[in-house]
Amino acid sequence: MRPLSDTHLIEVYHEAIAMRLSEEFIALIEHAIEQRGLTTNDEHRTLA
Repeated sequence: MRPLSDTHLIEVYHEAIAMRLSEEFIALIEHAIEQRGLTTNDEHRTLA
């Protein structure tokens, strides 16, 4: 399985929030975003 690009990872994060997926799944995405030193530009939610 190929790793997601930074852009795709952020898109997946926003889609997961919009679809109200599990907090555990969203936390995994947030962790990956933090590890890459990225920001979500999402003012409605803070990274865990």
